[in-house]
This record gives sequence, structure tokens and C-alpha cells, in this order.
Amino acid sequence: MDAVREATRFGIEPDTGENTADRIRAFIRDGLNEGVRVFRFKRGRYEIADAKAIQDFETLMAGNGSWDLGDDTENKNVLIRAEGIERIVLDFQGSTLMCHGLIQPFCFKNCSRVEIRNVVVDWSRPPFSQGRIVSVDEDGFEIEFDSEYPVRSGIPVAGLIDYIPGSDYPLRGTVDWFHIAERTELTGPQTLRVTLKESLRARMREGGGGNRAVPGIGMSVIVRHVMNYKAAFLFYGCDRVELENATVYAAPGMGVIGHNCGDVSMRELRVMRRPGSGRIMSANTDATHFIGCMGTIEFDDCLFEGMGDDATNVHGFYLSIRERKGDDTLLCGVDADIQSECPEVPVVGDAIEFTSRRDLQPYATLHVREVETDKDGGIVLRFKEPLPERFSVEDLLANASRIAKLRFRDSLVRNNRARAILVQTRDAVISGNTFDHCTGTAIHVNCADGWKESISTANVTVTRNEFLSCGFGAGTYRKTSALAVMTESERAGLGTHRSFAFTDNFIRGNGAVAVRLESLDTALVRGNRFEEAGEAVSIDEASCERVVVEE
Repeated sequence: MDAVREATRFGIEPDTGENTADRIRAFIRDGLNEGVRVFRFKRGRYEIADAKAIQDFETLMAGNGSWDLGDDTENKNVLIRAEGIERIVLDFQGSTLMCHGLIQPFCFKNCSRVEIRNVVVDWSRPPFSQGRIVSVDEDGFEIEFDSEYPVRSGIPVAGLIDYIPGSDYPLRGTVDWFHIAERTELTGPQTLRVTLKESLRARMREGGGGNRAVPGIGMSVIVRHVMNYKAAFLFYGCDRVELENATVYAAPGMGVIGHNCGDVSMRELRVMRRPGSGRIMSANTDATHFIGCMGTIEFDDCLFEGMGDDATNVHGFYLSIRERKGDDTLLCGVDADIQSECPEVPVVGDAIEFTSRRDLQPYATLHVREVETDKDGGIVLRFKEPLPERFSVEDLLANASRIAKLRFRDSLVRNNRARAILVQTRDAVISGNTFDHCTGTAIHVNCADGWKESISTANVTVTRNEFLSCGFGAGTYRKTSALAVMTESERAGLGTHRSFAFTDNFIRGNGAVAVRLESLDTALVRGNRFEEAGEAVSIDEASCERVVVEE
């Protein structure tokens, strides 16, 4: 039995109103150095109020610095950090970590086993603001913000999305704009003038329609001041991760990121609006995000609502080819922002799928013999086999050895911006869930050239789920409410995705399309029930083969 290190024995008490960040850091650090692996906190509220984290937030809100994804990475603030530990267990017994400013609560790198239980993560001043548009012209608009969201001149507008006050499903997403402000300035108490960049001014002049609305007088909006600072929980290179009874009410970025991990298990994970707060948003972007993992990503009895993006996205990254350096050697790199801000590099023995950029179809598999990296993000791969005859430097490389299985079960995704689940992996089962008024298409089976997110999928099963009126705003693909299987590429390739099943689901649609199938080889659609779906199942016959629909 592992010895348990109690926070109260080291003078760390909840509900004092004092900053406990430094004491918590020392408590964990010293314990790990002494060989302790299990840490327990008395239930209550702990203030996480680092002076630097608060100052960084003040600087951000004054428009004098940027801490978004990829910016000033080494100087970002972390509360609990562990690296190279065989096992660490943190049990907060229902405590709340109330964060102030810009800080990442948890960061674990290259640990064998990480267990976190019974914790609530929140921010005293969330990294977004809510208000109402009170004036509009061709150059911009004014927003009067609610009193609990103090604003000032220069405040950044990283994202703007509309909502409906008092609604059971407030996030609307017919206005969904990013990085739009040329400048911002106060024109009165809590009233901010947003002068738009020229490209957005043109959109204001054109007006909007359908799902391309423009801000109008009386519209309620959320302004996100930063998109992705850091996730509440980051796991990089960890073999086994268990999150149980963990809640995220707010985060200046994503809720959970797993990158280059083995098995990740989440039971009763909740990324949700804080009850009674009046907040419309929870995490600023995705609730969870998994990159280049190798085991099984499991969700059981989880709740996701109000996030600024998907409930989960499980994917790898396509490597772009920068130079051919021999008959078996390529210089490559990831031409995309990596959400964890950690490197994504193949290792010796990995199976690499050579993929046509035009339609994202893999055409050959080679295995890595040697790997070299440089300080500029370049990756030299030497393969055991010669490059394929049809090779082109325009191709993309997908790592087929680092694609996690996905199990998403008995969970609820409710009224988030964009999709519920983005599937870009193989061997996925999505079962027994409810997807309720997500602004985008509930399930998106995909791979993408633009985002460089891989891989073409195989063996994906979606069964016994309930889809309720999704696909009405931001993140809707092919006008679909429940499901879109597709590629984001120059053209739809014949059968890029393989072996798909959509069975025994209930779909209340958006009046347009319920299910859209493209680039698919071998699929079964059977036993589903549709209401208000418009076109129940739409199939691109030119890019699909062996699709059986029994309704």
C-alpha cells in the first residue's frame, strides 16, 4: 500500500482565501522527491493566485501581449507539474481549484501512470465576457458587457459568438468570428467599441443570412479573449492516465489534452457551465483533444456542454514533405499548430502511410529506420524500404502506429459550439450517448489537408445514440445534423474511409440532412429512426462503394 501524503499536515488548508499555489507546488515537488506517490487534499476551495499568472492576464486584457497557442510557450504558468514519474495519484476529495489569471493547473510529461480524482477546476474571472450589442455600423459595433465581466480599452477579441439569453440551449453560433478587431476602446461604462478589420467591414456591409449572420443591435454575444493558452489538464508521453470525477467549469483553452499517450480513461469527466453562474461557456475551446496516442481513449458517463469547440477530437498529424534527400530519406515537418505545444515526431519502427494530398487516400506504407530532428522543426525520416514509385513531394505522411482506439459511451454532449465528436482515427465505437443541440454536426468522421489532421478512418461504429436537433450553426458540415463522413481535401476520393456502421440510432434532425456519406468503402446504415430530418441519408455515389442502407 502506497503511503499517502496529506496536504493538511503540511499547512495547506482550504477556504482560507489565501493564495495556495506555491505551497501546493512545494507539497507535490518535495513529496515526489521523497518517493511519495499518493497525495490527498482536504475538501474545500483553494485559491490559485500566482502574481505572475494574474499579471499576465492583466497584460492580455489590456491588449499588450499574446499568450495564445504557440506564443511565449516557455513562460506560461503551471501549477502542478510532474515529469518522468512512475506513478502519481492526486485525490482532491471534491475540492475546487479556483484559478486567477493565466495558468495551467496540471501538466504531466513522460509519466508511467497518472491518476487524478475528485477535483473541480474553475476561474474566478473566466477568460471570456458576455454582453449585448447596443450599436452597429459598417465599421464595427459596440458591446455593453455584463457587470461581472470587467472590460477595458485594448481588450482582445479572439472569438465572437452569439447566444440566446434564457434559452435551455443558449449557444447559437450563427455569428462565429475570430480575431476580428482592428482596435477596441471603451466608450462608456462597460461599453466597448469594436472597430473591425477591413475584411470584416465588408461582411458587415453585405449583411448576413441563414447561418452567416452579422452582429446586430440587441444580439447577445460571448467574446473570448484568448483561444488556447493552455489546457486545464495536459498529458504528454504518459503510458496510463485515469481521470475520475473531474469537472472543468472554465479554462483558457481546452479542458484535457493527451498527446503521445497510451491508454487514457475518463469516467465522470464533466466540462460544463458552472451552475447558477449565468455563464454560457465552459472551456474556451475543445473539451478534450487527443493527438498521436497509441492505446485506447475511453469516455464513460461524461458530460460536455458550452465548450467553444468539440467534445473530443482524436487524431494524428500529417507530415508535409519539405525535401527528398535520397531514395529512402525525406525531410518533413508538421505544418500546423500542435495543440499541446509539444513536438510530434515519429520513432523508429513506426508505420508511415504515404497519402495523396489530393484526396487523402493512402497508397503505400513504409517503416521508419532512423529519425533526426532540428531546431527549426524539421524531421528527417530514413525508411527501411525505398520510397514508392508514385511518390510525390506534394504527398502527406500519416503515422499509422500512433492512432488510438476510441470508446465514447453513455455520455451527454449538450449545446457546445461546433461538433460533439471529431473522429480521425481507427477502431472507434460511439454508443449509448445523447447529442443535444450541438451547434454543429454531432459526429464528424474526417481527415483534413487544411488542418493537417490525420488519418483516414476504418472500423468506426456509431450505435444506439440519440441526436437531438444538432447542426444549426457553427461547425455544421454538409448541412448535416447527426453525421458527416467526408474528407477535407481537393476532391472526394473513392473509399478513403473504410468499414463504417451507423445502426439503431434516433435522429431528430435540422430539417436539411441527417446523415451524409462520402469517400467511403463498405458501410451499413440500419435500424435508425429519423424525425424532421429532411433527407435522412445522403450518399455521394461517385466516392462511395459497398454502402448498404436498410431503413
